[in-house]
Amino acid sequence: MSLGRLAAILIIALTPSTLWCQDSKVKYDNLWHWFQSCHAKRDLGVEVVLNGKMIYKSSFPVYPISHRSETEENFQKVLAFFFKGGHTFQGEYHTVPSQKIEGNIWQAGTDPGVLILGLSFSTKTKILLNTLHIVKQDGESRSVLDRGLFVRTFPADRK
Repeated sequence: MSLGRLAAILIIALTPSTLWCQDSKVKYDNLWHWFQSCHAKRDLGVEVVLNGKMIYKSSFPVYPISHRSETEENFQKVLAFFFKGGHTFQGEYHTVPSQKIEGNIWQAGTDPGVLILGLSFSTKTKILLNTLHIVKQDGESRSVLDRGLFVRTFPADRK
């Protein structure tokens, strides 16, 4: 398991339960999940851009669920990608171009009408950035993650 994934799991596990949304008896029709087998013909595109250069681009299936219990609790899909260093993360963590930076994207949660993605960036020895991105299901979402670093998600056509 990569250092970034381990850190993300620890942060989520150590967050006080009072900060997490509580399941209620109300059934929402617009909770979303990703990567489980489904018949929905909807994909979500994701792009990560660093200093004007695309460092990652992909798309994946998303589909509506009626209750959080429908998510696969034991299955955590992680999109992993790599790029060259040379960026200073959070104004503190300097990387050099010869370093290989690992990026990870995973589903951190779901709330009515949104999908919550976790993103982390790390070297072999240090977590550089760990954050969240809120995906609106009805259009484009964009988050500035760090100086010069942003993520954009958008509805994508299924091929």
